[in-house]
Amino acid sequence: MSLTKRSFLAVGLGAFLAGCNTLSLFNRFTPKDSGVRRVAHDVAFGDDPRQRYDVYAPAGKTNLPVLVFFYGGGWNSGSKDDYAWMGYALASIGYVVAVPDYRLVPEFLYPVFLEDNAAAVKHILAHAADYGGDSARLGTIGQSAGGYAAVMMALDPRYLPESTVKACVGIAGPYDFYPFDVPASINAFGKWAKPEETQPITYARKVATKFLLLQSRADKVVGTHNAVNLDKKLRDAGTDVTLKLYDGLSHQDTAAVYSVPFRKKGTLFEDTRTFLSSVL
Repeated sequence: MSLTKRSFLAVGLGAFLAGCNTLSLFNRFTPKDSGVRRVAHDVAFGDDPRQRYDVYAPAGKTNLPVLVFFYGGGWNSGSKDDYAWMGYALASIGYVVAVPDYRLVPEFLYPVFLEDNAAAVKHILAHAADYGGDSARLGTIGQSAGGYAAVMMALDPRYLPESTVKACVGIAGPYDFYPFDVPASINAFGKWAKPEETQPITYARKVATKFLLLQSRADKVVGTHNAVNLDKKLRDAGTDVTLKLYDGLSHQDTAAVYSVPFRKKGTLFEDTRTFLSSVL
């Protein structure tokens, strides 16, 4: 069956990002940004099959800032192959973009997925020049559990040297979610003896990284308090942070609006473009 742009719009945004099967369809049939190509596929940053990343870049350009995009999925699902559209979208605004996989719950628990996130970033930076990237200008970006990863890479000093991440965009991410009260967080973090260590807000302090936190008031999966609380703590510490709140977008919508057919539904893509261009 042929799926057109009109049929995507008729079903609605949230339905397309509700699970991996629909994400695969979304990735396959959604129009992608032009002038961008995938320049590397399944680059290994470890021995496990889940320790791989893909790279997207504007054709014919060099010395570009580098973005690492972490996808969501409750720490127990997701695939870089389903997020090619995001790689194309972010590369289209002038970045070398890496999209890594990472090991998942329940086979692997906190902090294994964060260790994978950090290993991917380090490998990407070591090889950024191979893809036309400038390793001195790194940004992390992620949605949902990927937003958690993006912020932890910027704040938790156990993973990357301070000031490695110049800019961080967190999209509908959980940053202040203890006590754990839903299966995703219980399964991923519930066995860790010091739960405060799992929380991005624990590490909020004055850092050189500049932050953009994007959150919808209509999000029923990740509460608005996550972004609001992190924004306040970073701001009080003297860190450069911008918080943007939106209306009418579901949790899934906050990712979908980065894709070509749905950008008029919200301004997150343009807000991200403006922020990154000012700091990277």
